[in-house]
Amino acid sequence: MKVFQSIGRQNRIAGLDALRALAIVGVTLFHMFPDTIKGGYLGVSLFFVLTGFLLAFTSVKSWESGSFGVFRYYGKRIKRIYPALLIMMLTTIGAFHFLVPDVIAAIRPEAESVLLGYNNWWQIEQNADYFTRMANASPFTHLWFLGIELQYYLIWPVLFFIYTLWASIFGKRSGAVFFALLGLAAATVMPLAYKPDMDVTRLYYGTDTRVYALLLGSALGFWRGAKKPAGLRFGSDSYSWLKYLAFAGILTVTFTAFAVMDGQAASTYQWGMLVMTLLFCWLIHLVADNRLELGRGLDNPLLGWIGRRSYGIFLWQYPVIFLFNRMGWTKWPEYWALELLAIVLLTIWSDAMVDFLLQRKKPAIGSSFIVAQCVFFLIVTMPGVALMGYGSYGIVTSSDQKTSELKAKLEAQKAAQEEANARAAAEAAELAKKQQENQEKLVAQQLTGVACIGDSVLLGASGDVRKVLPGAIVDGEVSRYVGGGIPVAQSLAAQGRLGKVVVVALGTNGPIAGQERYEAQTRELLKILGSERKIFWVNIYGPSLTWQDTNNEYLRKVAATHSNVTIVDWYSEVSKHPEWLSRDGIHPNDDGCAAYARIIRECMERTLSAKAAQ
Repeated sequence: MKVFQSIGRQNRIAGLDALRALAIVGVTLFHMFPDTIKGGYLGVSLFFVLTGFLLAFTSVKSWESGSFGVFRYYGKRIKRIYPALLIMMLTTIGAFHFLVPDVIAAIRPEAESVLLGYNNWWQIEQNADYFTRMANASPFTHLWFLGIELQYYLIWPVLFFIYTLWASIFGKRSGAVFFALLGLAAATVMPLAYKPDMDVTRLYYGTDTRVYALLLGSALGFWRGAKKPAGLRFGSDSYSWLKYLAFAGILTVTFTAFAVMDGQAASTYQWGMLVMTLLFCWLIHLVADNRLELGRGLDNPLLGWIGRRSYGIFLWQYPVIFLFNRMGWTKWPEYWALELLAIVLLTIWSDAMVDFLLQRKKPAIGSSFIVAQCVFFLIVTMPGVALMGYGSYGIVTSSDQKTSELKAKLEAQKAAQEEANARAAAEAAELAKKQQENQEKLVAQQLTGVACIGDSVLLGASGDVRKVLPGAIVDGEVSRYVGGGIPVAQSLAAQGRLGKVVVVALGTNGPIAGQERYEAQTRELLKILGSERKIFWVNIYGPSLTWQDTNNEYLRKVAATHSNVTIVDWYSEVSKHPEWLSRDGIHPNDDGCAAYARIIRECMERTLSAKAAQ
C-alpha cells in the first residue's frame, strides 16, 4: 500500500491517494459488515494494481535518474512496511495476552509467516477461509495480503531487470506490453483452477492466482513511465468527455460490485475478479491522465488523509474487529462507530510512532500546542510500549502449535473415530436383531445405528453421543462447513451405514443464511439424506459468532418447510448453562458434552415417540 514516494514534484501523480481511500473504505466495510458489503474485498485488487503501478513508475523514474539500486530499494521497502507492522503486531499480541490469551497461545508460527512474507501460504495450509471468518480465526487473518505484496517486492528487482533489458532492445512501450501479456497469462490460472463447490481459499490467497493484478498494474506503470515528464500538459483532448463518462461508469460499477459481488460465487473466480481488476487499471489510467482534471479534482483533504493513512488503517482494522467480536462488544449499540474510532486513533498513534522512530518527527497538528501534543503522545505511548513488551514475550514463549486441552481432546476423538464407527456398526446390527416391534422397542430400534454428521462440536462430544445412541456412526471434523457434510452423507449411503435416522450438527463454522453457496449446499445435503429419513439438526451456540442468530433462524425455517427435519435446540439449553462450555465459549467441556448428547437423545425420543403414537 505505501509504495509511492514522488521522485521530484514534477512526477507526482494527483488523485492516487483518493484511489487508496476508495480501496481501504471497501476493505474496511467488508470486514465490518461482511453480509452487507459483500464485495468490499475487491479493494484488495485495487491495492494490488496500485502497488504494481507505483512500483513500476517510481522504478522507471529512479532508473532514468540513475538512482535505482537494489539495496536502496529494499531499504525503502523495509522502512515503509515493517515499523508499523511490528508496532501493530506486538501491541495486539500484548493486549490479547490480557484479554483473550487463548488466541495468542501459539502465535509464533503465524507471526513468523507474517514477518517473513509467506502468511498467505501459511493460511492456505491452515485452511483459514477468509469469507467465513471462522471462530478460530486470527486477528492477523487479513495479513495474507501483505504476504503477496512482500513476495512481489522481493522478486521486483528481477522483474525490473527483465523490463530494462527488454526495453533497451525493443523499446519502453514494448516492455509495458510484455508485462501486460504476462499479467493476462497469469490471470488464466484462477479460472482454470476453479472447480464447482471447491473451497476457494486456495484461489483467493494464492500468490500464483493473484499476482496478475500486480503485473497488470506494473504494465500500466511502465506505460506511464515511458511518457515524457508527467507534469507537462500535451494539449486538449477532444474525447475528454468520453473519458469523464468512463470514469463515472467505472465508479458506479465499483460501488455496485462492492455491495453485491459475493466472494464465494463461481463467477467471481471465473471472470468477475479479472474484469474488476481491468476496470481498476482503466480507472488509474484515467486518474493519472494529466490532460484531465480527475486527479486534481480528487485531491481533497479528506480523501488525501484516508489515502495516506490507508496502510495503518488496514493493519489495525482486523485486530480491532476481531476483538470486538470475541469479547461480545458487537452487541453494544452503534458498536461499529467505536470500532472505527479505535481503528483511526490506533492508526494515528502508530503513524506518529513510526515518524518519531524514523525521522525524529514530533507529533503535532499544525504549529500550535506542540508541547501538549507531545505530552499526550508520551502518555499514550507508554502503555503501548508496555503492551509491545508483552507482545514480544508472547511470541518468544509461544508454543509452535496449539496444545490446549480442547484441541488434544478433539485430536484424540478424531483418531479413535474410525475404529469406534466400525465397532458401532457391528453393535448396531446385533442390537437391531434383539429389539421387538412394540412402540417402546421401535423407538429404541430407531435410535440404534444413527448416523451423525458434524463439525468439531460433535467431534468433541462423540464419546458421549455413542453412550446415549448405541451403535451410532459419528463423523465429526474440525472446521467442517455445511458443504463438508455432503461427501460424508454420500459415503455413508454408499456403505449402507446412513440408516433411517440422521443427526446433523453443522453451521458453527460460517454463515449459511444469505450465502447462496451455503444455502445451496444445505439443500443438496437434505436432498442426499432424502425425505424418508428423519433428520435431527442441532442448532449452534457461540456469542462471538456473528452468524449465530441468522444460522439458527435459517435452520428453524428449514425445519418448518421439511416435515422430516427437527431442530435439536442446543442453543436454548446451553444459554442457561455457561459452565458447560470451554474457554472459547463455543465447544462444550466434559459436562457440556454429556449434556449435549443427552439433549440430542431426549429430542429424538420425544419426536420419534410422538410419531410412533400417531
